[in-house]
Amino acid sequence: MKYIKLLILPFILCLIACTGEPEKPDWKLGMQTYTFHKFTLMETLDKSKDLGIHYAEAFFFQSLGTNFADSAYLNYDISEDVKKQLKEEFAKRDITLYAFGVAFYDTTDEWEHFFSFAKDMGIHIVTCEPKLEHLDFVEQLALKYNIQVAIHNHPDPSVYADPKVLEKALEGRNQIMGVCADIGHWKRTGNDPIATLKKFEGRIKVVHIKDLSEKLEDTTWGTGILQVKEVLAELKRQKFDGLVSIEYENFGDSQLDDIKKSLEYYNLNLK
Repeated sequence: MKYIKLLILPFILCLIACTGEPEKPDWKLGMQTYTFHKFTLMETLDKSKDLGIHYAEAFFFQSLGTNFADSAYLNYDISEDVKKQLKEEFAKRDITLYAFGVAFYDTTDEWEHFFSFAKDMGIHIVTCEPKLEHLDFVEQLALKYNIQVAIHNHPDPSVYADPKVLEKALEGRNQIMGVCADIGHWKRTGNDPIATLKKFEGRIKVVHIKDLSEKLEDTTWGTGILQVKEVLAELKRQKFDGLVSIEYENFGDSQLDDIKKSLEYYNLNLK
């Protein structure tokens, strides 16, 4: 009888584990630094740290801060000293510079400089909207530098406002090429965020999470017209394992409180 109990015990433990609460996804929750574009990057990092955020998706041309004597803005042509200082500032706040974006360039030379700089800075993903004629070159750079590409979907005049264009752009391409899914912009362009997420299953690398009011303006997650809870559920169903970026495009005086409430909503619905 004792031998039988020993055989049954592992089965019981497995049954308990399998029927218990689902595991919380191990997503990388980060700040799209454009949220704080009215502030310097250093101020943005301080605000992100205070919010408990440990990842960042940094946009270019944000002022770095007064303690950066050699460079006014984040760009791919900053000096080696400024690169070193930037890395130290991120590390000091326990924030990983995980992505750059959203990037737009007119020439292949600019794209090459951008990817080279991203590699120097330890970037994992670039979010971007390349011209259609540059897609092959961007894919080559992604493979050359081993950096994932997530194509974003701004509204018109971006060609990627139409999910069909993005779907066709990714056909036959290496899996290093994927999607930065901005659910707010999908709503603004008349596309259902849940259905569009399903369309790009397996290709989603970054998600810009937001909620919108009836006027299509930023609002606290869970209080607007977007199905934020359902979006999170769909990402869990897809076993998404990428970067979730917090993005508020129009920062107001109450926005910090809004973000705190949004994070509470996020954590509540991530379980």
